[in-house]
Amino acid sequence: MQSAPLMIITNGDVAAGLLRQAVPGAEVLPWRDVLADGPVPMASTIAELSEVRADFLASKGWGDAQALRQIFEARNRGLEQHEMFDQVVLWFEHDLYDQLQLIQILDWFSEHELGERLALVQTQDFIGRRSVEDIAELRALETPVSAEQIEIARIAWRAFREPELYDWSALRDEDIEALPNLEAAVLRQLQELPGTKDGLSRTERTILEAVQSGVQKPVELFSAVQDKEAAPFMGDWSFWDRLDGIANGPDALITGLDDMRFQPDWPDEIRDAYFEREVALSDFGEEVLAGDGDFAERGTIDRWLGGTHVTSENLWRFDRETASLIAPETGQAF
Repeated sequence: MQSAPLMIITNGDVAAGLLRQAVPGAEVLPWRDVLADGPVPMASTIAELSEVRADFLASKGWGDAQALRQIFEARNRGLEQHEMFDQVVLWFEHDLYDQLQLIQILDWFSEHELGERLALVQTQDFIGRRSVEDIAELRALETPVSAEQIEIARIAWRAFREPELYDWSALRDEDIEALPNLEAAVLRQLQELPGTKDGLSRTERTILEAVQSGVQKPVELFSAVQDKEAAPFMGDWSFWDRLDGIANGPDALITGLDDMRFQPDWPDEIRDAYFEREVALSDFGEEVLAGDGDFAERGTIDRWLGGTHVTSENLWRFDRETASLIAPETGQAF
């Protein structure tokens, strides 16, 4: 079978659509997984992990489980077709969302050697916001993937899937500059742990601070929180999930949503009503933001950072002042 000239692997459908226009004839494979949300365990194969991911995304209402499995199966089959191409080029951005996808893909290629046929374009802004004409300039950034980059990604991908966060945090002390955006991504992921003083993740605290400053509507809160990120990584569905987590239940930090929990398949009128609700800090939210309360002690913590299940009983925290990981029970800093 005659090989085709180029396969491009990128983060999602928006970037993929632009790259298809800008690079005619290329086979473009969007990765389509939000690895910063939900469990990413130490599965033995990419197919096994894809099933876990499909089930999680479906549990959030972000798609039908069977349809998601089919999407991941098709993606994985596309990856297996790499031998048909003269070159495979990875196009990824600087943010946490992309960096997690990048280390997963580079880890996969660590067992499928391509040599100089595997290349990488790393951008410092968002591919989907560029023009077709910009892509030609960005292609000048293309460099062969080095053995060092493959090895760093292999170590990082394993660390991310460990059931404890020690190795993931320790990457910040390693020489990982060959993947220049990875250290910032590791830190940003750790910042989603409950804080040592308030029990809030960075995103949760930023939401409360925005509400305190006068931002009242969910749709405006999303923009306000994105504006505080040097490298925004969170899509709107992930954000509504974070917002609902602190706006409902007996220990809610904000009021006004009245047990509305965002669903992607809502009719337009219900979705618009959710976006236009006016929220405010609850009394407990005021206490937590002032440093007089701890959300992790009163609220129910249940979230994943890669392979680590963070719960009220397995309470990993992050000290924002010292940028230290704090282990459960012992309180030891790393």
